[in-house]
Amino acid sequence: MFGRPTGNNDHGTPRRPPAAEVARIQGGGLVQLVITSLSPITFFLFLNDQAVPQIDVESLSVAIEAPDDGDTGGAIARATLTRYVKTVSSPRSEQSTELFPCTVEIVALERRITLTCLQVDSLDGLWISLGLKPDGSSAEVSGAKSLQILLTGEILTAKLIWMDGETEDLLPQSTLA
Repeated sequence: MFGRPTGNNDHGTPRRPPAAEVARIQGGGLVQLVITSLSPITFFLFLNDQAVPQIDVESLSVAIEAPDDGDTGGAIARATLTRYVKTVSSPRSEQSTELFPCTVEIVALERRITLTCLQVDSLDGLWISLGLKPDGSSAEVSGAKSLQILLTGEILTAKLIWMDGETEDLLPQSTLA
């Protein structure tokens, strides 16, 4: 037997839900971006289980910003996909879609960035984790001021700014054209 034992052999317990239902993607969904090459930039983008052709992607951007101390303005938490779509008036028209609430997973340059945001422009219910450990867990980020990610046909950048002002490239080999 594998998996975690329930420790309860009582046949009077409620029936467990079907595993296929438990495996269902819930909430806002799942955005997966896998970058396989930097020159030229080659990637695969999925919204839930639907592939978005690279040729249709203008940009994917993530902007997370905590307000300054004493700042009355709110936080910024946005993820935006801009892509080309066919419309009645044009065969190639830009359309921007806000992705939050969702989970965004980015794999590139032997690195993994995962963020979950439950509400646009709110840091409540926002988690950022980095890497992938052998046990399947990752390192949760705390003490960050800002996270900026941008992907276009020519640019890939991911920067994390800590509360003390230090800036780090999460994808240190990334490229700006």
